[in-house]
Amino acid sequence: MSETGEEVQDADALRQALKEARAEVETVRREMAGASAKQEKLLRTHEEALDRVRQAGDREVIAAELRAEAIRYGAHNPEDVVRLIDASDVVRDADGRVQGVAEAVERARKDRAYLFGEMSRAGVATGTTAGRSAPRPGGGEPFDARRANGADYEARKWQFLAQG
Repeated sequence: MSETGEEVQDADALRQALKEARAEVETVRREMAGASAKQEKLLRTHEEALDRVRQAGDREVIAAELRAEAIRYGAHNPEDVVRLIDASDVVRDADGRVQGVAEAVERARKDRAYLFGEMSRAGVATGTTAGRSAPRPGGGEPFDARRANGADYEARKWQFLAQG
């Protein structure tokens, strides 16, 4: 009979251990579900913040492109042009390039001509700002045989004689 009593106690102890293990597993599952929900919420929050930052960056890049194009088109005040322009067609593609800027500024120039003066040209002074003319291709400085070392002098002499 003692064997049966021990077996009953062992079975009761096993049942109690199993019940405790199941309760512990259920507690861990609830904690995991809570952690998973918290992680998903954080992920959504971070994605929303990243999306807001990207949109703000895109707006700034588009505004800078519009400002530069307005200056090129001769805007009196490029900031006003950027504020008043219809930039709904101006987009930034996946590669980071801004498209539709020239068309939007051209449309604004036609619709609101009072915001623009003459287009700036290279080498023309406008107001207090002077544009520089484009560099001209040409030869280098003239060769001074008196200041050249022996090797340079010989090389130039042979080039001159080879020209005929």
